[in-house]
Amino acid sequence: MPLIIKSFMGVFFVTLVVFLGIGIINYQTDVNKATSYKQDVIEELQNSNFSPSVMNACILTGAENNYEVKIDVSLKDGSHSTYTNSRPAAARADVAAAYVTVVYKSRLPFLGVETANCLRGFAR
Repeated sequence: MPLIIKSFMGVFFVTLVVFLGIGIINYQTDVNKATSYKQDVIEELQNSNFSPSVMNACILTGAENNYEVKIDVSLKDGSHSTYTNSRPAAARADVAAAYVTVVYKSRLPFLGVETANCLRGFAR
């Protein structure tokens, strides 16, 4: 009888470790995808010389991937503008830099944990 209980406990703990491991791998995959997307947005902004159409495309693509993308543009005259999904970019000249913020959600479904995380970066 003790052997049966030990066997079931062993199977239970192995199953628990497997599900937790899969959850942690999925969590890290979400983080890596969001980090890669943030870097892609920064590269696209720099390569396009801060084109408004590229900014809007990056924001829309982020929304399709369940990311909330916010681009805060700093102009050479010292003024700032913030562009989001609800406030698209307009034609601007003399952009000095952009502050990119990507908010994403990552989950550990087995534990019922869901967190909103934020990644930030500069495009110059």
